[in-house]
Amino acid sequence: MRKFLRLRPVRHILVTSAVVLVACAAVFVVQLLEFNSARPRLQGLTVNATGIVSRVDDNTVTVRFPVPNQQEASAAVELDTTPPPLGTKVPVRYDPSAPSRAVTTGASALVTADRASTYATVTVVAVLAMLAVNGSLLFTRFVQPSRRKVSASVPMRRVKVQRGLLTRSWLETDTATPRWIPVYFSPTLIGLPSPSRVEVLGDLRTDRHVAVRINDEVLYPAGSVRTGEPRGRRLDNPSEPDEERALAAATPVRLARQFRADLPVLAVAPVVGAFWALVDGSGFAGWLTVSVLIAAFGFWWAALRGSDPSL
Repeated sequence: MRKFLRLRPVRHILVTSAVVLVACAAVFVVQLLEFNSARPRLQGLTVNATGIVSRVDDNTVTVRFPVPNQQEASAAVELDTTPPPLGTKVPVRYDPSAPSRAVTTGASALVTADRASTYATVTVVAVLAMLAVNGSLLFTRFVQPSRRKVSASVPMRRVKVQRGLLTRSWLETDTATPRWIPVYFSPTLIGLPSPSRVEVLGDLRTDRHVAVRINDEVLYPAGSVRTGEPRGRRLDNPSEPDEERALAAATPVRLARQFRADLPVLAVAPVVGAFWALVDGSGFAGWLTVSVLIAAFGFWWAALRGSDPSL
């Protein structure tokens, strides 16, 4: 296990996973505070009734409803949604000891509590899913391929493919039936002549994930072996690396540079956040919450896919 924790792609995935954990923890705490702020306004509301909207003032409605041993009661309820028209029948939940304390559909306290509990639950489920994916990925992409023996030495060329906001490195076999292997980035790829003979750990025809070995360095798969060319803008390595590429191939790439290369994935976060806030009606708070989560998971997703930070 220690061997794999020292691998650059594993460290990249673990660091981005930590970013996701911090983001989810922050959102969870904020939503817990929101829920606790709304809970006192909902405590004691144990009796249900059907009321009628008797007055509408901006985002506040007054509802009248029958209560036992009284002719009727009324309560002013602040809404988080568009108020219903006068005379509309609405469900009411009220405090039998103080009927003026009541809520109806769309009440601010109800919406706040429901939204906070939903967001908090989503963060917990998302973290559990991320941990499960990380565990599965560690085994299928690192542990399992490393146990296989060299099956062949195959001529391959390294290609960079940009699709959308993500750029990845692939190894394309120079064979009658070509295969494309997505690999986690290593500086070795920058100076790899096209084509070069590469040792394959596993069987390209039957194994879903295969690692390769170049100059005694093992490169691990960032996805499944493909029989079709990956879509996107393609850039091939030259047949012989120049001095600049040779120098780049010998220079370690720090994670800070990797994160700078992954910054484009953040562009989608505020857009998705704005769309969600519009649909959910959660305003700036909803936009900020969703944007933070999407940005954090975007970093993690780029690490899983094996983003390429080379120029």
